[in-house]
Amino acid sequence: MKFSNIKLIALDFDGTLVESNKIKDHAFDRILNDWPEHKDEMMQWHYSHNSIDRREKFKYFVENFLNVTERDNLIEELSTRFEKLTRMAIIECAFVNGAEDFLKNIYGRFLVYLVSATPQLELELILKSKGLEKAFNKVYGAPINKKNILKKIIEEKKLLAREIIYIGDSPEDQDCAKVLGINFIGRYSDRIINDTTHFVFNDFYEIQTHMRKYYAI
Repeated sequence: MKFSNIKLIALDFDGTLVESNKIKDHAFDRILNDWPEHKDEMMQWHYSHNSIDRREKFKYFVENFLNVTERDNLIEELSTRFEKLTRMAIIECAFVNGAEDFLKNIYGRFLVYLVSATPQLELELILKSKGLEKAFNKVYGAPINKKNILKKIIEEKKLLAREIIYIGDSPEDQDCAKVLGINFIGRYSDRIINDTTHFVFNDFYEIQTHMRKYYAI
């Protein structure tokens, strides 16, 4: 028995479509090496706040851990360092298995939205470099609140929550979908996700098989 027809598919980016989580984790680790006394605590905070973009993370770090006067300058400097450490590596990193085929399969058949904590302009550049600039009807990058964006999409497109699938890899993605009543499918990355609450799969070949079975896709 299939669920109601799906009209829109929204996807996270890092750890969901591309294997980029470790790239960003390593960049935070390298930058925080300059403050070894705060590194462990800040890295744990980073891991537990996947949906927050890097500038907000560095803002939190500077304001809560460091006693500095030129806060804005340091936040900007750290954000720029992070971008330089990660952009090319993410452009060159592998897709999650089956992700490219999945995007080709749903192209033109559903509304497809990308919702990511990567800064908007950087995200658009990465997508273009990876040949994905036409894969989405709309791309939402940071600064972003995923729950608010998904709610906005529902309202603008006049959709029912059950007509949307959100695919992500983090507990924040999962909680966001739960609050809004959206269908959620998880992708196992290196983030902890509750596989007793929703369907969670290793790659998009498994996700596509599941969606063919349970949804009108």
